[in-house]
Amino acid sequence: MIDINLIPAALRKDGKENSSLAINIPKDILLGVGAGLVFLLVMVHLILGGVWLLGFGRLSVCQVEWQKLSTDKKILDAINGESKDLKNKFTLISGMTIQKSVAWSPKFNAISDSLSRGLWLRRMVLDKDGLSMDGSVVSKTQNEITNVGLFVSALKQNDDFMKGFSSLEVNSIQRSKNNTVEVTDFTVMAKLNENKPN
Repeated sequence: MIDINLIPAALRKDGKENSSLAINIPKDILLGVGAGLVFLLVMVHLILGGVWLLGFGRLSVCQVEWQKLSTDKKILDAINGESKDLKNKFTLISGMTIQKSVAWSPKFNAISDSLSRGLWLRRMVLDKDGLSMDGSVVSKTQNEITNVGLFVSALKQNDDFMKGFSSLEVNSIQRSKNNTVEVTDFTVMAKLNENKPN
């Protein structure tokens, strides 16, 4: 293909330079725009890093507070458990005394009157099953087991004591020797009636 151009060679322009899309932007402006973009990216990175650090700090504070609350919650749970136990015991005792109108003072008087010389009670426990009495007996004149039998028999014959109880039995009896004196330990159980009458 033959190209005819009548313009002198010194005045001729390249075909690339003749393109209408070519933009002539000075290098200073390009450097300024590039530096601005880099600065903008650095600032965005710094802001995001600051936001992350702030969130991490808040998370750490929340974790410390959660640990404190967790410790306090354990203490409160323990107190609640003790409170429930006490409430259950109070309800049980109230059910056996106030609500059921069981007259306990005549029962305790009958126990006191039935104690023979050398026989004493160490402990009395009242629970949902009944009244348990732990005691000991010492006797130089007669058999200790006989004394325990007399004590139980006297209580069984006392109407004030047996009111509200279905039975009265010796649960355990055990002899031991303390120096030269024989001591007999015993446990007596008075079971409450199923319907717990007044």
